[in-house]
Amino acid sequence: MKKYTYLTTFLTIILLTLTSCLKSDGALEVKEYPYATLRSVSIDDIHTTYTIKKDDGSDSTYIKTVTGSNYPFTIDQENNLAYNVDSLPVGTNITRVSTNISCDGIAYLYVDSLGSFKSQVSTDSLDFTNPIRLRIVSTDKSYSREYQVRLNVHTIDPNQLYWNKLSTSPDTTSTELRLMTANETLYLFGIDAESNLSLATASQSDASAWTAQTTSAPAALNLNSITLFNGKFYAVAEGKLYASTDGAAWENLPCEKSLTTLFAASDKDNVMWAATADSLATTSDPAAGFTSVQPLSERFPLNNLSWTVAPLRTNMNINRYILIGDAPQQPQQPKLWGKLSNEKKWVEYHPSSYQNKLCPELKSLTIIPYDSKLYAIGGSGTVEGNRVEALSTIFISRDNGLTWEAAKEGGPTLPEELSGTEAPFSATVDQNGNIWLVTGGSNGIVWRGRMNKLDL
Repeated sequence: MKKYTYLTTFLTIILLTLTSCLKSDGALEVKEYPYATLRSVSIDDIHTTYTIKKDDGSDSTYIKTVTGSNYPFTIDQENNLAYNVDSLPVGTNITRVSTNISCDGIAYLYVDSLGSFKSQVSTDSLDFTNPIRLRIVSTDKSYSREYQVRLNVHTIDPNQLYWNKLSTSPDTTSTELRLMTANETLYLFGIDAESNLSLATASQSDASAWTAQTTSAPAALNLNSITLFNGKFYAVAEGKLYASTDGAAWENLPCEKSLTTLFAASDKDNVMWAATADSLATTSDPAAGFTSVQPLSERFPLNNLSWTVAPLRTNMNINRYILIGDAPQQPQQPKLWGKLSNEKKWVEYHPSSYQNKLCPELKSLTIIPYDSKLYAIGGSGTVEGNRVEALSTIFISRDNGLTWEAAKEGGPTLPEELSGTEAPFSATVDQNGNIWLVTGGSNGIVWRGRMNKLDL
């Protein structure tokens, strides 16, 4: 059996109800009272060592200080409980915690839950792995009261994605979906079998309440071309350029070029890109038209496009553009193109020396920038000749899309119930670090995912 500890040095015990006076000879006289009540509990700062995965897959260790005063204790006198309402961060080491207690009476500590308590010389900290049993004995020894003191800690793995199922999907009829976020609002566009555009919106703070919007979108609008640039939505329909401030009401913008699709934009760089029948073109003002920059390669992706724009880790003033999709003439393997914001032209990245780590061939392949990496998810497909179930795996690239590998055990995962779901879907990342994933069809769901270490 474990030994018990009498709190004398590491617990600050304040005998609030004691009255004292000095005898004529200078000795301290203490009056005894029949009171035994726990008044307060607090903890000092805790220093905890964490290990996380670096971008290259190796472990990185760092020390984080948890400020004890940020986690006040509540005392439930009716049920003789004391605990911190706000749990300590994931991974906090609570095996050695300096603790402060004030009470009416004298405090004794149990370090296990069996047998009678007894005291021993105190150590300098408490182990809160299991709840602590604390007995308060009145100074006149006529009364005692026992409390359970526990220290709550979040238990979620910091390297895992935590998913919340928020609502059923607002779009059950579309054959394609495109989810976007702007100004704390989620925009879910859809195209049905008759090429009609639909739109539902919801606040990021309440994604359980969606509102269907009536749209004036033109027929045959290219859903994959919808791009957000400088506060407006732009899209292509039958070669023409359209714009919308709210995603619902669309107007045609005169454009001398016949456009195939829009595929990348950055407010920071003040640029939006488009493909024409024979060139890649750019603009800083869509109403003023596009300027051709380079010829259109037959290997340039125009279908099933997914793109990202993110600053370089080595220079936040330069953005890296990444584009993945299918080339009409060579759809067998997704093509990877990119450029830096200080470069004029797009170039194809040739991962020829990484044949076993190519981008997975998945239906509706979607890439998103997350946790300083690129994540790829998709419907069913193949990886290195092996079949992959729809929405079953997150693939990760740590080198801007050149090489990919399935997330390892203990790494980020998709919601388990999504595995094998053959349905339209779309995903995006908001400005707060949340991943939004929506599936369509009769059993469609709205999900929000977040890496737990962002909240440490």
